[in-house]
Amino acid sequence: MKVTVEVIRFRVLSITAASISCLLFLTLLLVPQLIFMLFEIEATASASFLARRAAMLFLGYAVITYVSRNAEHSSARQAISLGLAATWVSLAVLGVFELVRGVAGFGILLAIGAELLLAFAYGSIWFVNRHKHAEI
Repeated sequence: MKVTVEVIRFRVLSITAASISCLLFLTLLLVPQLIFMLFEIEATASASFLARRAAMLFLGYAVITYVSRNAEHSSARQAISLGLAATWVSLAVLGVFELVRGVAGFGILLAIGAELLLAFAYGSIWFVNRHKHAEI
């Protein structure tokens, strides 16, 4: 494998995203009350149920980002980058929407900031490489 700055950048970003996703998985699964407190939402049985389900999605993101961390440019890496950019920006937009609606408290701004950074990072990897033809 030819190690380039681009591969290293993708690797560091993917390890960071995997770490964040794993932390969210564990928190949402084991102590969702922390998220409820941070986002200032009511801890109900329904909220806990949805938190545990969301935890499983974050486990999937953690696995995908960690396992793909050494990927060189390819259509698969481009798909991963675009999919993760879409996921993170969608979460940020949803967070803003729920903050404006008054459903979430100002603690959501921490999540929105992190989500926008991850969306920008994965989006820029996709954007810079969108016209490259990968040898697969």
